[in-house]
Amino acid sequence: MRMEDDVTNDLEKSFRERNETLRGFYHADTQSLSDEEIASLTPILNSLKDNDTRYQELDKIAEGGEKKITLVHDRRLDRRVAMARAAHAKTAQDQEQFLREARLTANLAHPNIMPVYNMGVDEHDVPFFSMELVPGDSLKAIINKLRAGDSDYKRDYPLTTLLNIFIKICDAIAFAHSHNVLHLDIKPDNIRVGEFGEVLVCDWGLARVVNTPETTRSDGSEILDGDVLNDMTMSGTMKGTPGFMAPEQTHAYGEKTPQTDIYALGAVLYMMLTHELPVDGNSANEVIKNTREGNLVPLRRRKTDQHIPTGLVAVTMKALARDPANRYESVLALSKEINRFLTGYPTEAENAGFVTHLSLLMQRHSRVALLLMSFLLLLAAVISSNLVAINREKSEAVAAREEAENNFLLYLKQQQVAKELGENLDEAVLYTVKSRDFVNAPSMIHVLETGLKAKNIDPISRENLLIQKGTLHFVLQEFNAASECFDAAGDAKRAGQLRSLSNQYAKIKPVDSKRLTDSQLADLFYAAKTAAKPTLYYMYYHHMRRRPASATPEQYLPLASAVLDKLNNVRRPMVRPLKLTKQGKGYHLDLSNSNYTVYSLSIIGVYRKNVLAPLELTSLDVSNSKFDDPAELRGLSLDELRMVGVVFSNKKGLAKQLEPVGLKRLILKVDDFPKAAITELRKTMTVVDARK
Repeated sequence: MRMEDDVTNDLEKSFRERNETLRGFYHADTQSLSDEEIASLTPILNSLKDNDTRYQELDKIAEGGEKKITLVHDRRLDRRVAMARAAHAKTAQDQEQFLREARLTANLAHPNIMPVYNMGVDEHDVPFFSMELVPGDSLKAIINKLRAGDSDYKRDYPLTTLLNIFIKICDAIAFAHSHNVLHLDIKPDNIRVGEFGEVLVCDWGLARVVNTPETTRSDGSEILDGDVLNDMTMSGTMKGTPGFMAPEQTHAYGEKTPQTDIYALGAVLYMMLTHELPVDGNSANEVIKNTREGNLVPLRRRKTDQHIPTGLVAVTMKALARDPANRYESVLALSKEINRFLTGYPTEAENAGFVTHLSLLMQRHSRVALLLMSFLLLLAAVISSNLVAINREKSEAVAAREEAENNFLLYLKQQQVAKELGENLDEAVLYTVKSRDFVNAPSMIHVLETGLKAKNIDPISRENLLIQKGTLHFVLQEFNAASECFDAAGDAKRAGQLRSLSNQYAKIKPVDSKRLTDSQLADLFYAAKTAAKPTLYYMYYHHMRRRPASATPEQYLPLASAVLDKLNNVRRPMVRPLKLTKQGKGYHLDLSNSNYTVYSLSIIGVYRKNVLAPLELTSLDVSNSKFDDPAELRGLSLDELRMVGVVFSNKKGLAKQLEPVGLKRLILKVDDFPKAAITELRKTMTVVDARK
């Protein structure tokens, strides 16, 4: 035994010596590294210790009476954000009010309320707070464009889209009300609409917290303290925007309630429908006077290019009632009315009669109505051609008619019951299964999970739920979860190529919470030969929402190429690679001799995103390509465009079509266009003849 122990000890000693020798190969001696080399190993930690200014100002965004908004780069988080600074806050009280707005907004965490990231005082003792940078338009800018008859905006913002925007605004205000916060300055100026359907309510500077005896909410969260967040210097003053202020808001000491915000929401809805304020006046004082007296201009008296449905007229006027007691009892009730209209049901405000109910019923069930109308027309034809036979069988026809009427009344009664019971889980699950709108994919997954827990679910319904849930996970790049759903659905062929792609990319990206790189998503687009294009487009939509601000155009180029190929049905081996060149502050892209005609990706059939926008282009060459619609350049900000040998159907209106791009220099063959068109172009840009 002693001999065996000695051998063991010798082996252990030999192993330790070899281990130390190997460790010397793989672990560098930190004492041999310089301070700069050691610091390079922890760049993020070092940036937090850096005493240099955290924010670098890049550009001015807007400036109003109270705030100046600028575009800044946050060095610590390495992203671009919007920064608000107090524009005219000279006194400590003014600065305190500015910071109150920031703190109150930061405590209202909701998808439709502008998020606040940070607040403080800069090196010049000026208060500031940073918030999310949302590319897009204000609702006021959208309404102004619609009023001016802009064809692009009329296409992108039909009535249904505007009403869905309004519902999101209501969601934000309802959430604030649930936290005892009144906005008190709701207007189109204070609402941002992003390029992918984001809707954010901003500017809570006049907001007020309604104090209550309770200190916590039912969910355990603390109730906001009005003593800290309210501006006591505003007591006894009239604050708000004429035209959107409720009548009680026009009195210095008028009582402010949730109905005050409901009035402003009614004014916003009025502007969406008519593009005008609900009250007229040659001055702010006259507008306030007419508001106080309830002198509203009826919606039907406004000149609009489309008929305003009776249901929306009734909802708007109820929200704008002079007496707060006659308005909606809550913002949720107002939002529910708009949802009723969008889903084809009469609103409660219009007190619809039988004819209206029947008309909307036929619209909701157009196929049944068409069959019924066809039957009636056929019956009329038979009656006119066989009058003698009908007279002879009059008694049988009368009995058949009575039976048909009884059946129809029974059908109406069944539809009424179905309508009253429609807002339940089964209907929500059915809608989610049938819907192809994946913008709200996370919420839809939650609904499907709830549906899968239901008892007595039949195998076919379960398979449908699992396939839809797997598709939603796939769109969100959650490939492991998608594979589990497709496997649980069995051998269903409807899963198609998504099943194999999910299995493949679950290995490439094992962690569902992470995202694919731009290049990996481009490879997926090329691999997805049989997958439905809308599914891939929604995947691109969610990918771009999560894409870091630090990503470069060079990294994005493969994805831009893949999406362009998919949009234009182009096979990649048949075309040359895209050529992107750094040029000053931006980039130049060569699309000459290409087959691309479509540059924009449609999102849910309403919103559009220019695929080339993330390339930060200042110059573009589409010469001798199939490019034929200047509207496809919308979303780009180009200094130079080369379009030699490009054919347009509408050459005369070229200047107006190119106006949104902001061109400074245009290169083309002058003889290919009418002289009047060239003259119009030269008013706003330099036109270069490619033949000279």
